[in-house]
Amino acid sequence: MSATDAAASLWSYALSRYARPGVEAECLTLQDEHGWDVCELLWIAWLSERRQRPDPKADHALADARRWQREMTLPLRERRRTLKIEVQHRPRLESLRQALKQAELYAEREMLTQLAALPTIGAAPDAPLKQALDSCRVLREVTAEAYPPLRDLLARWIIDAPDAEPKPTC
Repeated sequence: MSATDAAASLWSYALSRYARPGVEAECLTLQDEHGWDVCELLWIAWLSERRQRPDPKADHALADARRWQREMTLPLRERRRTLKIEVQHRPRLESLRQALKQAELYAEREMLTQLAALPTIGAAPDAPLKQALDSCRVLREVTAEAYPPLRDLLARWIIDAPDAEPKPTC
């Protein structure tokens, strides 16, 4: 798969997974309370479903992608969140807040593009959910407090995986 195709595939995956019911709240919990990068989690889940995992030797490239998040995406998010409060008192700022929201989305798409281009290696024949959790542990420590929401979120994304939570019925 070319880098362009991989980036498009990961972006499509991210949009579909983030749109699932309850996911936004779970992502915000992991992001704001446990310090997880949602783009990295989407990338890990996407790789796991493809029986791939991040190449541990790609630390330098991952550090570059993380620098992008830290220097570009996070400041946009902080400004957008600050404006959310300001808009209550000055509604005219709503268009600026929406512009920042769009810029943040573009920055996240760039992050996913960078992640999709990172080297990967074949994964063990584990189920995708287990593989995703193992990849999370390789990238950083998974605390006891973060494990339940992390597992729940990944299970929601890897819904068709044999070790995922059962699909809800109509």
